[in-house]
Amino acid sequence: MELSRKNSKLHQRLITRYMKHFLLFAALGLSSLAISQVLYEENFESFSAGDYVSDSPVWITWTNGQEGSTGDAQISDEQAHSGMNSVHIYAATAAGGPMDVVLLAGLDEGVYDASMWMYIPDGSSAYYNVQEDQSPGVGWAFEATFAFSGDMQVVMDGAVVATGSFPLDTWFQVSHLIDMDNDVVTLSIDGTEAGSWMFDSPFGGVNFFGMGDGTTVGNYFVDDIMVAAPTEITEVVSEIDFSFGPNPASAFINLQGQPNEAVIRIHALNGQLVYQQQVNNMNRGEFIEFNLNNGIYFLEVTADGKRSTQRLVVSQ
Repeated sequence: MELSRKNSKLHQRLITRYMKHFLLFAALGLSSLAISQVLYEENFESFSAGDYVSDSPVWITWTNGQEGSTGDAQISDEQAHSGMNSVHIYAATAAGGPMDVVLLAGLDEGVYDASMWMYIPDGSSAYYNVQEDQSPGVGWAFEATFAFSGDMQVVMDGAVVATGSFPLDTWFQVSHLIDMDNDVVTLSIDGTEAGSWMFDSPFGGVNFFGMGDGTTVGNYFVDDIMVAAPTEITEVVSEIDFSFGPNPASAFINLQGQPNEAVIRIHALNGQLVYQQQVNNMNRGEFIEFNLNNGIYFLEVTADGKRSTQRLVVSQ
């Protein structure tokens, strides 16, 4: 069996196309003050059974225009690791498809722990891959196949880089320790390391494709997805009263608040200062223009020794 989707006929027809470019983090409900290390988590409890996962701005269908159709995935209450719901991924045949959805990520540097819980019924199998870009089909970083036998393997560039086992008919956790600063990924199943390999590409998103091991029909559930960073990110909203929009933004925001004079700074997720400007009429409104890559940022306003920070998502 050819595990790689790169060379499959199904994907020879797919081309890069314009699509939603919201990051994984666009759906975050960040709390005020310290938000701990969790950057994103999804347990699907805000959905109802039967809803399509692409209703969330951070989930897309592989092919544009497939939202709400057989190419989209639905929320199910048939299985759940926590709560009542999970997302159900399955295929029509052992060859795979048509269900094909992507959870956008857009990670390019830093260290992250990305985990999820999976449930594969006895006699079924599962598959997912990591895309190098937020636009599907640009590049496959690596691919994981979970066979009906309870064996799994990860393939990157045609080579097997990780192997392990998993239980059928019960929930198990899949964890990826992604060190993008040192170009290494370590994958674990229920806390047992399956392999570690070099990884020097961006982490564009996770493609949950309705496919399995090529012998049995792909059929699996995913729940309790989480992405965490080893450093704490803070969002301070209490010291200076300000608001801005649009958010997500493409190239500008309108900023309004008190006091009149303040310093505006925009920081990338890793803390890097990417924009700074002095404003003098914040109470009347300031038009702030910038040229930033798609991603999550923190907009900081400082004045008179006080500081407030809010989340800004850039999506062009």
